Amino acid sequence: MRSRDDSGEVRLLKEAQNGNAEAFGGLYTLYAVDVFRFLYAQLGNRQDAEDLTVEVFLRAWKSLPDYRYQGISFVAFLLRIARNLVVDCYRSKRPADGELPDDDQFVHGLVDSDPSDLAVEKVDHQELHALLSQLPDDYQNVLAARFLSGLSPEEIAEMMGRTPGAVRVLQFRALRAIRKLMVNVEENYGQRNEE
Repeated sequence: MRSRDDSGEVRLLKEAQNGNAEAFGGLYTLYAVDVFRFLYAQLGNRQDAEDLTVEVFLRAWKSLPDYRYQGISFVAFLLRIARNLVVDCYRSKRPADGELPDDDQFVHGLVDSDPSDLAVEKVDHQELHALLSQLPDDYQNVLAARFLSGLSPEEIAEMMGRTPGAVRVLQFRALRAIRKLMVNVEENYGQRNEE
């Protein structure tokens, strides 16, 4: 987890709120990877995560005049926008028959990458996404924000509209739930190999 420079962030925020696009570009540079990782863990689709990352920053830019820094990192604000976009995305893409959308677009745009690396990445990501998708939304949000985007419990609390204590309890429960799922997967895998 990387450390954050609050003074640099506050300076960039003030400049961006005064219309400085380069300062907002600095915020993008600081937090785009965190937002992308959060969205990618939620959506399981690289292209959708890239598209929504852009949308998060567009919405943040539009709402920047009303944003007030309150001692919590700007990334918490960005991930709140991202979380809302994920909800909207699932609502708009939910097929009528209730089946989940296919992830055929996973490697779209990665043609120049080594195919063996892509295969390993796809398997690892699919397994992670499959496990996360079995958890309640709040568990998914807290795990993605904490471990993929590197947010602190205080930043996650701001993002989710909860207290830091509630976030810690939620994180503990989410980790316990994903461990249980992982044990079940390992047991099932072991049984298949014995047959």
